Amino acid sequence: MKTVHRYPETAEELKTNLSPEELAHFEAIILRKREETQDELDYLQKQVEEIRSSDDDDASSLTHHMGDLGSREESLDLTYRLIQRNRKFINELNRALVRIENGTYGICRATGVPIEKERLEFAPHTRYSIAAKKSGLDKKRVAYA
Repeated sequence: MKTVHRYPETAEELKTNLSPEELAHFEAIILRKREETQDELDYLQKQVEEIRSSDDDDASSLTHHMGDLGSREESLDLTYRLIQRNRKFINELNRALVRIENGTYGICRATGVPIEKERLEFAPHTRYSIAAKKSGLDKKRVAYA
């Protein structure tokens, strides 16, 4: 028999089953992860400034080795990708805090069932249960924060 997946349609279907103590626990994890990620983001942005500054210093030089220029560009490209990844992660963490605040944290957006607490410990920003991820439901419809 094939399992039929149903998306939650009402706000009541999205209400958390976590206790206030559990929500406070996950909020603390999210806040800690957000602070760590912001620290990393600040460091990466400083790295970009330093690379750009060294490029400006080198611009006065008459000779530029193509390998050096390529290495700098590759380093900048990687740093920009890491910056984007960290910004996206901070955004996901902020959205999780909103779900805690509005009482919908810990409910799978694809199935309406509670997300496993072990998964929330590992990825407190997640909006999907393991089952939804494995079946690809997280890619099909994202209608909630």
